[in-house]
Amino acid sequence: MLDDVSNRAASLDSYRERITNFSNEFDLGLFLYILKRSMVWVVLCVLLAGAAAWLYLRYTPNTYESNVLMQLSETNNAQKVLEVNPLMENTSLNADVELLKSKFFIAKALQRLPLEVGYFFKGNILTNEYYTHSPFLVDDLVVLDEAVRGLQITVDMGEDGNGRLHYFLDGGEYSVGYTVGVPVATPHFRCVIRPRKGERVKPPEVDGTLYIIINHPKALVARFRGQLLAGIQDQNAKTVFITCRDNNQYLARDVAQAMADAFIEYDLERKSESAQSIVRFIQSQKDTVFAQLKDSEIRLQRFRKDNRVSDMEQLLPLMIERSNEYENRILELEIEDNLLDQIERSTNTDPDKMDVYELVPLLVGTSYEETLSSLIDKLEDLLNERREALMDVKPNNMAAQEIEKQINLQKKLIMASIGTLRKRLAGKRADYEGRIAEFEGRFVTLPEKQMAYSRIQRLFNINEKYYIDLLEKDIEYRISKAGYVPDNRVLEEAPLPTSPVSPNRNMVMVMYILTGLILGMLIVLVRYILHDNITSLNDIAKQSNASIGILGMVPKYKKEIPVSQLLIDKNPKSLIAESFRSVRTNLQFVDNSEGPKVIAITSTISGEGKTFVAINLAGIISFGGKRVIVLDLDMRKPKIHLGFGVENVKGMSTLLIGKDTIEDCVQRSTLKGLDFITAGPIPPNPSELILGSRMSEIIALLKTSYDVILVDNPPVGLVTDGISMIQAADYPIYIFRADYSKKVFVHNVDRLINENRIRKLSAVLNGVDVDRNKYGYNYGYGYGYGYGYGYGYYEDKHGPGGVRRKEGWWARFTGSKKKR
Repeated sequence: MLDDVSNRAASLDSYRERITNFSNEFDLGLFLYILKRSMVWVVLCVLLAGAAAWLYLRYTPNTYESNVLMQLSETNNAQKVLEVNPLMENTSLNADVELLKSKFFIAKALQRLPLEVGYFFKGNILTNEYYTHSPFLVDDLVVLDEAVRGLQITVDMGEDGNGRLHYFLDGGEYSVGYTVGVPVATPHFRCVIRPRKGERVKPPEVDGTLYIIINHPKALVARFRGQLLAGIQDQNAKTVFITCRDNNQYLARDVAQAMADAFIEYDLERKSESAQSIVRFIQSQKDTVFAQLKDSEIRLQRFRKDNRVSDMEQLLPLMIERSNEYENRILELEIEDNLLDQIERSTNTDPDKMDVYELVPLLVGTSYEETLSSLIDKLEDLLNERREALMDVKPNNMAAQEIEKQINLQKKLIMASIGTLRKRLAGKRADYEGRIAEFEGRFVTLPEKQMAYSRIQRLFNINEKYYIDLLEKDIEYRISKAGYVPDNRVLEEAPLPTSPVSPNRNMVMVMYILTGLILGMLIVLVRYILHDNITSLNDIAKQSNASIGILGMVPKYKKEIPVSQLLIDKNPKSLIAESFRSVRTNLQFVDNSEGPKVIAITSTISGEGKTFVAINLAGIISFGGKRVIVLDLDMRKPKIHLGFGVENVKGMSTLLIGKDTIEDCVQRSTLKGLDFITAGPIPPNPSELILGSRMSEIIALLKTSYDVILVDNPPVGLVTDGISMIQAADYPIYIFRADYSKKVFVHNVDRLINENRIRKLSAVLNGVDVDRNKYGYNYGYGYGYGYGYGYGYYEDKHGPGGVRRKEGWWARFTGSKKKR
């Protein structure tokens, strides 16, 4: 038990050491060998990844993309010819793009499409939106309860198109029958189900669920806002693109096109309204001035008739000139005061009815344009922000109320500014009137009639001049409006996408297969890192702290061996037979003295092939003319009788207790000079039997009749029965099995050498896969595939004598064999 615990602790230390020194100890040959043995896992990972990619592509809805390209520009030839001020409002491309992205405009564009009702078909996994390709049409829809919007309303349709509508609302289930073309009413909505033009209402041919959804406008805006993309294509060319993505290719195309058409129409309306506001203001001022001009003209004619005055233009020219100057200034102040009065009335109106585009043109050219324009623009931004917010929340929402407070504050700022400006105008007017009164006071001595005539004439001239100016402006702006031509146009209409942009089939397949390949290689890498088995004689030498003699290695037999058996007699020239001859030769370097010898074979655990090595080594020694006997001392798990195909009725156990004699227990094999004694019935105390004096007597007796006594001992890693025989043997041999024995097993050999002073202990590596040498893995010293059985050759198990044939690079990599 203590040995097992120490072995496990040493194994953990070996794992940690291997991971720590991975980069320094990377063995390409071993890695390629593990890769070959793990190829099934790699292929399985790639196949699973391919299957996962197929499932992903099969059950992931396709996403289609449609694009529109617009050019935004405008021309006004009349404005260039007349050289008048700009009549239309100018906007930048960035402002237009932000408008396209706004919820307000998206809602305006979606109103152009038949999206009030959505038509869907749900299959076993995927759900498809029919859009305009549904087998029926919900017409004359009247929503009685807004709660029904967004609910899934199932349509159970019969072969004739008639059926029932099912939906759940507020914990209740509603089911209403319908007939095609006949109005149907539910507690929450009314409609008529009709066939689409030129079609007949019929259910889908595949199994699934057909249902409709009465869409909420805000839900539609929220849905398509995430699917729409607008931006500037070329700043110099003034081009803007609109992109829409959707699982329905027709819907993607129609939404993108609707956005472009709605923008062109809205932009024309917006700029036309700005121009119309200026024209209306000029018209209203012209009517007012015309009335004042007519009144002054009547007064002038009446004055001339009553006072018999025909011409006073030659009188007091200086007084009239200066008076006219101050009167003109007072008139300008009156006009500006009228404009401020109109702006004040517009600001006090309901903000929802307030037209900012009508106020901005009124400020053009005035002395206070810079003061009020920024305040009105700020008010416009707040009004737009409130309109956007009210699309998502109710008026009593805190955010909406906060915006309302800001709007009221901005209005107060505007009113305060207007009040200040009007006070300034009043002060200027009082100053001008005082100067006129002062000037006229200097001429009180002049005839009163001449002064009265001059005042009436002056007022008439002022009104006449102002009226003429208004007429000119009216004509100019009307011509400018007629000459305005919007050049917004669609350069590329939204095409119907034929192939999806997502998922990218080639990219998905490549990524999934690459992921599977990486996962497979990770498995190989993990197996490489966790690989703690002995694979070569070099591993034995590296793990050993003592000098362990290496007798050689035994290659792995190509066929499955059910039990350990004698093989060297079946193919004496095979690679396995040559390996045992190499071990037999190397035994001479351990002890070459005369006389009978004892060979004791053991291992760490069962399954390492000590019985197989014992039987075949005994056979190869008997080929050399020696008389050999094999003793099976592994009485807990005997196998010698299975290898020779005999019964285990009597043997070492009965011999050690004196029940049978040596002559009764010795059995002959098919090879000349090779005998064996089986383990016999399994005793309850094998340790005591092996350690008893009877064992030494039997060995001494057998030495008189045999040249070599080969003892198959129990594994010393599990029990200590065989240590005494290992100590007494002339050739103690320790068996390791490639790709089976752990590297920590070498510590058992060190312990046997150091603690039990078994200096002659040598090792044999069994079950070596010779194909590994094809990957450049060097087995170091010992048996080096000699006698013509070296690199690039393999044993033909079918041909007699082990016929050797050279393999190609593909056969060396895959392990396959090409027969000639």
